[in-house]
Amino acid sequence: MGSLQARLNNNFLNSQALQASYAAYNSWFLSQAFPEGSPAHPAYPTGHGTVAGACITVLKFFYDGNFVIPNPQVPAPDGLSLNPYTGPDAGSLTINGELNKLAHNITFGHGIHAGIHWRSDSDDSLRLGEAFAISFLQDKIRVYNEKLTVHLTKLDGSIATISNQ
Repeated sequence: MGSLQARLNNNFLNSQALQASYAAYNSWFLSQAFPEGSPAHPAYPTGHGTVAGACITVLKFFYDGNFVIPNPQVPAPDGLSLNPYTGPDAGSLTINGELNKLAHNITFGHGIHAGIHWRSDSDDSLRLGEAFAISFLQDKIRVYNEKLTVHLTKLDGSIATISNQ
């Protein structure tokens, strides 16, 4: 059986990043954000994304997702106070929109930036958590004595109905 001999471009081998990584880890392998290297679990589902999707769905069950947040605030440059948010969407920030943004920031900030998940893993994990929470809430609502129907807006914009009627 033959062997393959391939050469890398000298620009790659002489790069400052490669030399710094080798000096720090005594290895030519690509350094990772985690000391153990590649995680011992599959990329999908992301734990953070699944939990984030479930948590925001439960919050949507209890709160009016279409509620527009009055007078939104942002941190002041000194970090010690708040200033009014004056962005173009300041008058249209809703509970649903902010919850969706929070869930995306949690899953994307953890997995993608660390290099252990693909974007599709994060997107699909949010939907998995959402589906789990809807199923859980549908089971729990059956034990309520009062008749109740709740409509909530899912991540894809469709409406989920949870009811014991």
